[in-house]
Amino acid sequence: MMNIAIIDYDCGNIQSLTNAIEYLGYEVNLVNNPNELYKYNKLILPGVGSFDSGVSSLLKTGLFDEIINWVENEENKLLGICLGMQLLCNSSEESSKNIPGLSLIDATVKSLSKYRSNNEKVPHIGWNNITLKKTPFKSFIENTDFYFVHSFAVFVNNENLSLAKTPFSHIYFDSIISNNRNIFGMQFHPEKSHIHGLNLLEDFFIHA
Repeated sequence: MMNIAIIDYDCGNIQSLTNAIEYLGYEVNLVNNPNELYKYNKLILPGVGSFDSGVSSLLKTGLFDEIINWVENEENKLLGICLGMQLLCNSSEESSKNIPGLSLIDATVKSLSKYRSNNEKVPHIGWNNITLKKTPFKSFIENTDFYFVHSFAVFVNNENLSLAKTPFSHIYFDSIISNNRNIFGMQFHPEKSHIHGLNLLEDFFIHA
């Protein structure tokens, strides 16, 4: 039986994500008690805001360590979205205190500002394309645009962890990452990316 929850740790509005999941016909709950994570086998870690605030909120609630424990069971599937994806990584240049992330995927978060060469705007806001490398998501369609809002981006330390890349200026950042088992991250907002984003969410529920 599929039990879905969104981790609610006071980092961003999660209503649009809730609406998208319910639109797909699934029941979804919010969870902010670390002891209740084990009621669910599909968790989504969303997030809007800074890396430090995200880590601090997870630590304050006790969710930080419990998420790490929860994913040790590979029957449990975790999806990080936007800041949530960045929190899956080892570290972020955004952190003023060099606070480590969850370190569930071997990757580093870097500022997009350092890669600007043609007056590209940061934050990177709007629709952008994805170059697919590999994917467990059956509905993924090449050359489809997804909606991004971010100033920092993920760069994996092992290319095997990258499922898809997205262009920015003269470089590509990793827009979908995975440990190739039970943890996934999407830099874009699938819940704001129309039918293609909704299809990816449903694929996470069914196939991941």
